[in-house]
Amino acid sequence: MTDSGEPTVECPHCGSQDTEQESAFGSEVSKSQYYCNGCHTVFERIKWEGKQPDE
Repeated sequence: MTDSGEPTVECPHCGSQDTEQESAFGSEVSKSQYYCNGCHTVFERIKWEGKQPDE
């Protein structure tokens, strides 16, 4: 979890946690798009209400 209360999102390609949300919506309404500053890849993550499943 970041200082702003946002969950830390790990890049599925390189494992970096230096990611930022690119778009609130991805290819589906249930997904968000993120950008990895480590490997410069855009990836999608499923949105979850409440606690994240990996917490």
